[in-house]
Amino acid sequence: MSHTVVYNSKLHIVEAKLQGDMTLGEVEEIVTEIAKIAKEKDCRSIFIDFRKVSQKLSILEMYRLPDRAKNIFAAFSMNVLLYKRANVVAKDLDDYIFHENVMVNRGQNEKVFTDIDQAKEWLMETSPAQQSRLCACSYGYYPEEKRP
Repeated sequence: MSHTVVYNSKLHIVEAKLQGDMTLGEVEEIVTEIAKIAKEKDCRSIFIDFRKVSQKLSILEMYRLPDRAKNIFAAFSMNVLLYKRANVVAKDLDDYIFHENVMVNRGQNEKVFTDIDQAKEWLMETSPAQQSRLCACSYGYYPEEKRP
């Protein structure tokens, strides 16, 4: 699998583009690169382009991804629950929707799209200032004024 991970300073997002057969080890490598750049650039919005990925992970591997992402981000002293991820896909939409549901059920802020512009618009909906006022807790996201 080939991939690129870059910081888009114009939109203030980390962008990853993936191509080829996907394995769990490569996904972990990509998540590590994303976390590193997100920390360096103080960026909480992540855009991942899966449109040219030809092989997907197993259901069990997808189910384990939230914990793996959490641990990778924690290695950089980051809370994965404070980051917003938009994934763009071209095929296997049902599998990616399952992946989205698994991530969201574990408190992560992720959404799947088939349109790049819609994905980036969704990432921009919450400004960095608003994101910094969100707190992650065991129940999900709460603005400061609505913390349990």
